[in-house]
Order: sequence, then structure tokens, then C-alpha cells
Amino acid sequence: MTTTMIYHAAVRGIKLDEVESELEGDLDLRGFFGISDEVRPGYQEIRVNFKVKTDAENVETLKELVKLSPVYDVVSSGTRVNVEIEKK
Repeated sequence: MTTTMIYHAAVRGIKLDEVESELEGDLDLRGFFGISDEVRPGYQEIRVNFKVKTDAENVETLKELVKLSPVYDVVSSGTRVNVEIEKK
């Protein structure tokens, strides 16, 4: 998401002098370890926080750029995953 914001800002002529990103999430280990069927194995919530030194007039513009990220898309939208395993 950070890379997407930086690249799209550059294409649009938005100057980014500094970008810091911090990601954190809530994960119930009972689901992760398969201890409980009542808890999903994934994150209940993911929080992404940016600190940006920029000439952009509106941070909402930067939020929209982040939403163009393939990572944002795969995490926020149900993406079909196909897993294949071949034993040697």
C-alpha cells in the first residue's frame, strides 16, 4: 500500500518528502491454531496508519491512492485463492 501511494502520487505530481507506515491487526490465536471453530483463523481487523510529509492539499486524495493498491484490494475484497500442493 505504501509503494502504491508513492507511485501514484508521483504520476499525479504530488510531492511526498517522507512516508512512514505502520500496520497492526487483531488476531485471535484460538482460530489461528485451530483450537476453536467459532473463531476465524484470520485477522478480525487490520489498521494501516501513515505519517506523510507532503504538499498534497487533502489527505483524502492520498487515501484514495492507497485504495488502488493490489494489497489493499486482496485484503479488503474476497479474492478466490487456489492452493495446489505437489508431493515429491
